[in-house]
Amino acid sequence: MATTSYLLEAPGGPVAAAAFDDDDAAVSAVTTLRDSGVREQDISVIAADPRRAALVAGDRAWLPGKGWNGLLDRLRRFLPGRGLPKQIRSRYGEALRKGKIVVIGAADGQPPDTIAALLAQSRGDDVQQWWQTPDHIFAPPELAGPF
Repeated sequence: MATTSYLLEAPGGPVAAAAFDDDDAAVSAVTTLRDSGVREQDISVIAADPRRAALVAGDRAWLPGKGWNGLLDRLRRFLPGRGLPKQIRSRYGEALRKGKIVVIGAADGQPPDTIAALLAQSRGDDVQQWWQTPDHIFAPPELAGPF
C-alpha cells in the first residue's frame, strides 16, 4: 500500500480553459460541459463585458465573484482586470482584450484532459490546462465550489 501521493500538496486543482470568438460557441461549450456531468459550480465564464459573460453563463455556469459577498470580495470587482487571478490574466488576457469569451472548467469529477477535449470540440481556441489555486472565479466553498 502506498503511503505517499504523487499529487501536489497545494490547495486548488486542475482546470482546463479555452477562448471562444463568438457567444454561440461559448454557449455550446458550457452546454457540452454540463451535459457531460460537470457541475455548474465547476464552470466559470469570463468576458471583458460582464453582461456578455452573464448571458453566456445563464443558469448553467458560474461568474467570477458570484456568491462571494465579503468587503474585500466586493472591492475586488473594481480592480483592473476585475481581480482575475494572474494565471488567467497571463494566459487569456490578450484574448479577453480582443473580445473573446473564456470558459474554464474545474476538473472536480472529470479528468482535465476530458474537459480540454470537450472545449476543443466546441471550437475553443488556445485550450490550456493548469493547476489553479482557489480563487473567486468559481463558487465559494460554502456553495460547494470545486476547491
